[in-house]
Amino acid sequence: MIHSPEIFKVLEIAPLFRGIPSELLAKSLSRAKIRTLNSGEILLVSGQVNNTIYIILSGRLSVQSRDSDVEPIAMLGEGECVGETSILGDGHVSAYVIAATDCNLLAIDHNALWDMIDRSHVAAHNMLSILSKRIRLTDQIMAENLEHQHGFSGISVVDELTGLYNRHWVHERFERCLKRSVLSNKPSCIMMLEMDQFKTFSDSYGQLGSDQALRNIAHNMMSCLRPDDQAGHYLGEQFAIFLPDTSLFNASIVAERLRSTISQSMVVLPSGDALPSISISLGISQMRPVDTLISLFARAEEALQRAKEGGGNCVKCVK
Repeated sequence: MIHSPEIFKVLEIAPLFRGIPSELLAKSLSRAKIRTLNSGEILLVSGQVNNTIYIILSGRLSVQSRDSDVEPIAMLGEGECVGETSILGDGHVSAYVIAATDCNLLAIDHNALWDMIDRSHVAAHNMLSILSKRIRLTDQIMAENLEHQHGFSGISVVDELTGLYNRHWVHERFERCLKRSVLSNKPSCIMMLEMDQFKTFSDSYGQLGSDQALRNIAHNMMSCLRPDDQAGHYLGEQFAIFLPDTSLFNASIVAERLRSTISQSMVVLPSGDALPSISISLGISQMRPVDTLISLFARAEEALQRAKEGGGNCVKCVK
């Protein structure tokens, strides 16, 4: 089974095995086994002894502090591994690992893994890199929990210009929204939007005019979106929206309504002077089962670029 080309294709990109010669990989994993999980099935239980490391061949695994009704600590996808931290110390698992979707896993005995590490400096380096990232994640979670306990965060999450949440908040909140969408197995979309001809407008009406135009976009966004939609000022003249439980078709309807509303609204300075109307370009991507926030944003930005190249004031979608 381990000699399957499909399996080796995943292992070649897996962080744990990147750069390891195929001959050594095949020899070390000759006794590895395939394990299949159904969505919702528990793989590892916090506190249990574990002597196996699992590589995700397909599907997603959720790492959680409890076995149910809790937001995931992390969501892992194809090529990533779980069980690696229990090769240290007493071998006890530190969290619950549950199948967020149907999964195929490659189960590797710790003895085989240690044999590979002994034979390859690359394997040792890969394992050290993975463990250091896990430790940083644990430290981050502990810091966030401490902040929540004290009721404050040291990082500002509100954009003073528009009154919307800022990019830092967008990444943190959208990551959580994506995890929920994967667990619920419901479609969700990210929408990126950008003011058309922003530089020309700014050159003509100055910072006061361009700032007011961005405030106008923010105001109309909040008036057009639904209570569960998440929106923020992303960067410069760009904004981002997460649409939970929303298909690409329905997201397009929301985007078109927003585009039309903004194109028909007036930009009015604090003095009462009216400026020319503005328009926006919008790009939408729908979540795929294997998506990370980075890949989902990348497709939304690709769709936004197509809208801008198409002359602006329009909506483009990428599945």
